[in-house]
Amino acid sequence: MSIKRQFIAGAKCPECGAEDKIQRCQTDERMWMHCLACGMERNMGDDLAEEPPTQKDTTEAQPVIWKSL
Repeated sequence: MSIKRQFIAGAKCPECGAEDKIQRCQTDERMWMHCLACGMERNMGDDLAEEPPTQKDTTEAQPVIWKSL
């Protein structure tokens, strides 16, 4: 069983906040993320199972008016 590892550019660790230290790791059975800085491991399926909270956008679009100097 081999582990396929891929760095996620620009990602920050939710535990320690280190940037560019997150790897997406995958085997045939599971997929998880791993932080090289603090050793945090989190199953990626756990985050997807939770329904994200929906928030209504109450802002209304406004036209932009360009004025020359």
